Amino acid sequence: MSARRPSIVLIALAVLLVAAAAVVRLVVAPNATKLPGDTDQTVHYAGKATLLDGKALLSGDTAHALRSGIPVTADRRVRVTCTHGDTAVIEDFLTVHAGEQSLPSSKTYAVDRTSREGASPPASTSVEPSQGALSSAFPPDAGQDDSHTYYDATTRSIVPVQYTGTARREGRAVNVYEIRVSAPVKDPAVLEPLPTTLPKNLVAGLVHTLDPGTQARLTPKALAALPDPVPLTYLGQSTLVAHIDQQTGIALDQTLSRKTVATTSVAGAPTPLMPVSALTLKVTPGSAHDLGDKAASAGRILTLLTDLAPLALLVTAALLPLAAFLLTRRRRQPAPDGPVTDGARSSSPRGR
Repeated sequence: MSARRPSIVLIALAVLLVAAAAVVRLVVAPNATKLPGDTDQTVHYAGKATLLDGKALLSGDTAHALRSGIPVTADRRVRVTCTHGDTAVIEDFLTVHAGEQSLPSSKTYAVDRTSREGASPPASTSVEPSQGALSSAFPPDAGQDDSHTYYDATTRSIVPVQYTGTARREGRAVNVYEIRVSAPVKDPAVLEPLPTTLPKNLVAGLVHTLDPGTQARLTPKALAALPDPVPLTYLGQSTLVAHIDQQTGIALDQTLSRKTVATTSVAGAPTPLMPVSALTLKVTPGSAHDLGDKAASAGRILTLLTDLAPLALLVTAALLPLAAFLLTRRRRQPAPDGPVTDGARSSSPRGR
């Protein structure tokens, strides 16, 4: 066999390993960060709520119209129902449990499987208008900046996401983001059970329970100028603080404060009257622990694909040319002279 042939094979193999390293790093690893088509995750929350007692309000019992400090739990399930190329359709279910009462809500989004931002939906699929904004998840390696936006389904508005720094959760490094919303409620599911008007005498009876700024605006003269019944609109206010795993984009901890406030127009200016619901939720310790385990497992896979596997392939590829050089050099070296035997001496001309 030619001395060059094994060397050529080794060098060719080295080239293939370099190509394989590039494929793993540039193709396989990015595909591993895409939102999986079988995503189905449930997170549990606990907190407190303030709820409007409509019967008490309409009966004039304004002192008991709001029930506050109610312990609540919530289950949020996010699952991918189908994928179309790089777009996934997500159903986001949230069920709040207050005693024996359950308050379910469900939203559907079309998201880009890489950026997690809202995308154009597949044909004949009805989704929330969240194009270009985050809704149900953050992407892996989310920016440590204010470049993201967020879609709020209650107000159907897109608002900035504020990056506030880094922290540790479940032993992992996280980015902390804060999302604040204050806009008119537009979600029909939220508006449907709420009254659109209140008798003027009920509004007058509520004045003493309102904040000082609203009381100052609802003077007897201003009250007298209000129509009867008083028309109501609703303001949605919320603050979401999310601790997002820096490597995988998994939300390891979240705190949500959400409030719906009844408002009316006083002297041509919108004036808040009273909150008709308020909810504060935080991820339970058990769910946070499970999410940390999931992030650690996914992080190990990403580290393998983005760092360890390509590095191992490149190191092996670098060693193969060296092996080829050493093999060629060894084959080119002349064989050493062997010792002279007795038989060789006896056959020499001098011996004869």
